[in-house]
Amino acid sequence: IFERNPTTVKNYGIWVRYQSRTGYHNAYKEYRDTTLNGAVEQMYQEMGSRHRVVRSPCIQIIKTATITAAQCKRAATQQLHDSKISFPLTRKMARPTSRKFKTTFKAIRPNVALY
Repeated sequence: IFERNPTTVKNYGIWVRYQSRTGYHNAYKEYRDTTLNGAVEQMYQEMGSRHRVVRSPCIQIIKTATITAAQCKRAATQQLHDSKISFPLTRKMARPTSRKFKTTFKAIRPNVALY
């Protein structure tokens, strides 16, 4: 599927019908991804892990749509809409400036302090 902007993150809504051990169910899922193919791949991974729908023929995609931030219903996607969101850098290490300064074993412990 051709994407107009494959480098920007968008919200995708996917309406699904799937077969479980007890019968057929309808579901609506929301994902954040750069492409629709990536969102559908996330959906297949989640259906296999969370709902135990192992085989892909048991999943029918009814409809897909790019949705705005105001249209999002799920808390998992809404928490990423904050403009001031930040993620911690847990291990920021100074890299050697060139290959000749790279060594396999160091005499001192690395400094991993956050700058």
